[in-house]
Amino acid sequence: MDLNVKKKYMIFNLVTATTKDNRPYIRMVLTDSEGASINAIMFDSNKLKFTPEKGQVAEVTGVLQHYNGVAQLKVSDMEKAEGVSADEFLPKSDKDAREMAEELKRVIDKNIKSSYFKELARMFLEDESVFGEFVRKPAAKSVHHAYIHGLLEHTLSMMKLCVIVADYYGGDVNKELLVIGALFHDSGKILEIDSESAFDYTDEGKLLGHLLLGMELANGYMAKIDGFPKKARELVIHMIASHHGYLEFGSPKRPKTKEAMILHFIDNLDAKLASMDAVFEKEDVQAGGWSSYDRLLERQLYRHGLVPEQ
Repeated sequence: MDLNVKKKYMIFNLVTATTKDNRPYIRMVLTDSEGASINAIMFDSNKLKFTPEKGQVAEVTGVLQHYNGVAQLKVSDMEKAEGVSADEFLPKSDKDAREMAEELKRVIDKNIKSSYFKELARMFLEDESVFGEFVRKPAAKSVHHAYIHGLLEHTLSMMKLCVIVADYYGGDVNKELLVIGALFHDSGKILEIDSESAFDYTDEGKLLGHLLLGMELANGYMAKIDGFPKKARELVIHMIASHHGYLEFGSPKRPKTKEAMILHFIDNLDAKLASMDAVFEKEDVQAGGWSSYDRLLERQLYRHGLVPEQ
């Protein structure tokens, strides 16, 4: 049964196109004030009294339907909403940002003992403008941890996993180096992604990307620390540069140390599992159900629902 909807949404993503009979239409991702998102489509969009753009808030009228098993809002009309902050409509982490930031500091305090790494972490954490943006920013424009505080959530998750893996393998895996690499691996996203309205790439993000921006950020701090070991600096920069793992995925170098290899796979693991959660949530996949085909993960996903016996 279709459901009539009239509600304020932010236009989080938007693509314009035309049908085979040359009718203009738009496909959108809309987010409500609770941060929930929904796919939407509007035909004959040329009848609108304003030109819709990403980041705008609009009063949307339409019908909630299911298309290919996925909820979709078929929009009949939209009016631009004035005097409404887009920030209220951005998706947000369901975890408390202050608690995550405090836990991140505890992980650093417990696992980093070398004076030069402690000073590097301190400079980053106490750089209020930079760390404030680190806490706020999403970890991606879309796909994984694509919500306010997502970068903090993703980084904290990786740091905790890095500690577990370093403790397991021991030997010549340098846990301090690995934790610092996790802290800075995506730090360039502070400058790469704009989070003031709909998430989009900044000019420097488009021109340089977060790997180069992160290397520059980390280098800037390390250059101010007297006696910072040259080898340690090179290893940190290598981890940032190589964490995508492959040249075709944007890394100028492939991982060539144990720490860089671990960081790459943990980053991939955390991102992929978060992407699966996002698909399950977006499509409301329940226990025992399948998602539709996901283009980015290149497969359907099964939420089996099997739980251990009590």
